[in-house]
Amino acid sequence: MTKRQDWLLDPRDCPGFEHHEVVAHREVGESVHHTEHYHVRIPRRWGLVNITDHVEATLGRAGVDDGLCFVSAMHITAGVYVNDAESGLLADIARWLEGLAPFGPDYQHHGTGEDNGDAHLKSFLTNHALTAPVTKGKLDFGPWQQLFYAEYDGLRTKRLLVKVMGLRA
Repeated sequence: MTKRQDWLLDPRDCPGFEHHEVVAHREVGESVHHTEHYHVRIPRRWGLVNITDHVEATLGRAGVDDGLCFVSAMHITAGVYVNDAESGLLADIARWLEGLAPFGPDYQHHGTGEDNGDAHLKSFLTNHALTAPVTKGKLDFGPWQQLFYAEYDGLRTKRLLVKVMGLRA
């Protein structure tokens, strides 16, 4: 079983953020469709890191005032979720995930030569994608809600997709 120090738990930032790229931007009338890819390399195998500021920056570049923001981990051993950015809660979530899908050799998936069976199950628990409302150009979250990227098989670069659709600001 992994220990807390095996996990990167960052309630305020996304260590390992490499860069973003605008993949598409289209405006038709008052409608905007904007897509970006974020390239992230979490410096540990497991991590729960806050990506709220990065997604808010995408909203600014998109120029959408009212609409929806779709975020996808784009990998089968990672996920995204919304929750509180409190460090104790991050530790509780990591412990809960590890309890349900502990790292170890006892996965049939490992017969393929991989060692990340736990990562696939943890991803299943946090989902690969979510949609959030955008109001007045910002994520329309409750007072404690933040957006997190969950990495379960890190130490390599992965992509996050952020797609914003809505009415122009």
